[in-house]
Amino acid sequence: MNTAFEPKLLLDWLTPQLPNMLRTLETFVRRESPSTEKAAADMCAQVIAAEWNKRDVAVELLQQKDRGAHLRIAYVPGNAKPPSQLLVLGHYDTVYATDTLAKMPFRTAAGRIYGPGVFDMKAGIIQALFALDAIQHSGVALAKRIVFLWTSDERDWQRIVAQAT
Repeated sequence: MNTAFEPKLLLDWLTPQLPNMLRTLETFVRRESPSTEKAAADMCAQVIAAEWNKRDVAVELLQQKDRGAHLRIAYVPGNAKPPSQLLVLGHYDTVYATDTLAKMPFRTAAGRIYGPGVFDMKAGIIQALFALDAIQHSGVALAKRIVFLWTSDERDWQRIVAQAT
């Protein structure tokens, strides 16, 4: 494991990953996830979980009664010193109802990406996913575990974080 952190090495590894990032983002966006539609949000959570399960992480679906499942993903490097951790918090739900993709399809144009939930905040989940890939690929030694918490409804984060960490 490397003890030195070299940001340029991460960028050099991430740059050619862009096509895979975009494909994964498209997969996430095409799985619509309205905040108030539990079944649709649950299916989106499963798609996101399946992608994270391809990595060396522990993935938990935290089922909810009235909203979509939350995802708790933990990466514990060999050097992690419990209970030291970094929490990365985000959400995968959107304000758009099911079938919005018919009117607002996922697309790229003039170097921009469009579609329900792209900016807020499925692209953020992609950034976290591939940042972890880059860290793992680089062999950088981390002293903290990283916990990613993706919620189905960001309006109740305080309670959700207490439940999941």
